[in-house]
Order: sequence, then C-alpha cells, then structure tokens
Amino acid sequence: MIIQLVDMADEEDEEIAILKEEFQWLLKEEVYSVLQHLRQILQECSKRFLLRTSEERGDDGMKRIPSSSSALGYTGKSPLVKPEKFLLSSTNGSDNIKGVITVFGDNICQADITIRLHRHATQIYRTFIKEDIPWKLQQVQDAGNHLQCAMDHIACKGDHYDFQTAQEVIALMDELILCLQWARSCLLSPRKYSLEELYRNKSMRAFNPPLPVDSIINFYIHHSKLIMSTYYLTPAQGIRPQRPPVASIESKLGATFEVGQYRYEVAAQYQVECAVPWLNDVITLFTVALQTCQQLKDKVSVFGAYGTDIL
Repeated sequence: MIIQLVDMADEEDEEIAILKEEFQWLLKEEVYSVLQHLRQILQECSKRFLLRTSEERGDDGMKRIPSSSSALGYTGKSPLVKPEKFLLSSTNGSDNIKGVITVFGDNICQADITIRLHRHATQIYRTFIKEDIPWKLQQVQDAGNHLQCAMDHIACKGDHYDFQTAQEVIALMDELILCLQWARSCLLSPRKYSLEELYRNKSMRAFNPPLPVDSIINFYIHHSKLIMSTYYLTPAQGIRPQRPPVASIESKLGATFEVGQYRYEVAAQYQVECAVPWLNDVITLFTVALQTCQQLKDKVSVFGAYGTDIL
C-alpha cells in the first residue's frame, strides 16, 4: 500500500514537471509567436487608416491627425489609403436622392449631392462638400484610435519581453480584446443620434450651398456600408407634448422633435448607400485578431486549473 502511494506521488510529481515544462514553453515560445502574428494583423489593418506615428502623437497615443486633405493635410503615410469615389444609390430604386462622394481615410472630402425637395416634387436642389470643409466620419476615426491603442499595448511589451506568469499574458489579452471589441463595434453598431442632435450637427456646415432649413442629412457607417440618410421636415401640428419624444437615427415617418420654440415632424425620409470594400477588410482583420487573442487567453487559462504548482 505504501509502495503504491509512493508510486502515485512520483507519477504526480512527474506530471507536474511535464506541465511546468509545457507552460514555460508556452510563455517563452508560443506567446511570443502569437504576439508577432497579432502585430502583423494589426499592422495590416492599420494600412487602411491614417494614423500618426508615435513621434507625431507625442505622449498621447490616442491623438489623431486633424482633418483636412493631403489632399487634407495628413502627414501620416499609409499605402492603401487614397481618395476613393463612390456612387450612392437607393436600395428600392428611388431617385429622390442621388450622390457621388469621395472618401479619404476618415473624411468625406468631396461630394456632389442632388435631392428632390419634398415640398416641391419637381424642384431639384444640388449641394456639395469640398476638401476645405470635409465631413468627418467619426466612427472611422474612433475605430482607428482603438486600433492604435491595441498596437501600443503590444509595442509596450517589446520584441523580447519576458513573461513570467499567466496573469501577465491574460491581462495583456484582456486589454487587446477590449480595444479590438471597441474598434469593431464602432463600425458595426453606429451610435443612434436623436433628430434634435442631427438637426444641430455641426458637420452639416460642410454642405455648400447650405441645405434648406427643413432638411437634415447624416452620414454613418454600418458594417461595410456608408449610408446617407435624408430627413424632410414640416412644422408639427397639434398639441405640444409635455416631454418631446426622442427619436433615433432609425426614426420613421411622423417622428417629432423640438428645437427651441419650434416643433418639427419628419414628413419624409430617404436613404442611399454604397459599399466600401476596405471597411469589410478592416472588420475581418479585427475579428481574426480578436479570435487570436481569445485562443491564447484560453490556452494560458487552462494551466490555471492545475493550481500554483504549475503557474
């Protein structure tokens, strides 16, 4: 019986020794290999954004280059970022809105928009966006900021950082996962603005000539599509509610909102869109990077089940 217990203890010690060896290999070899792979994925992703170098950013890694052209005044370099022209079209064949836009990084630097005014069905209104006052695509800028944050987390560890514990690796993966989730969410889940916020949106100053006072235009990203929504307003009739309803970016016909002493109703809403291929590339790369982080975290976490003897 004593001999059996001794044999079992020896087997357990041998198993622990093997697990320790495997864990050390994971820390010294595989973690380094995965981080190199992640760095490559994020660098490939960054080629789709206009990001500042560390020297240009200074101490704050979240700062971005101001918007105007290099065309828009950018000093950052990216081989895949260039002005691209897209035709906006309606999914239902409507011709109430037509437009051609040029996207450069996180800006709509040029646009030629034609809208059929709701109050005069035969009257056409044409307006433009030019390089000197571009429309900022905030979602793209925010996604780039979070991407830069993830890249900075990896860069802080350096090429030869010596991980000592599982907790170090898990903490780094948690930081990267959070940054990448935020970055991907910026493109997949656009913020829902109220109609009042859209009405007051300073970005509409980019249109020249200015839009009619009873019109709102908003651009936003949803997955790999760039969408332009147009709202036509009329003075709202009836009794003013005690608390005006807040309508989201997906508001339907008849939604009301207030600006000062005026109350408006959405008389018509139209939408046109275009596919932006590089956005699909970015979302795919974010997803691959997230999966890679989660896989490494899961591998390291497995050894935690064996207790402190291994870790």
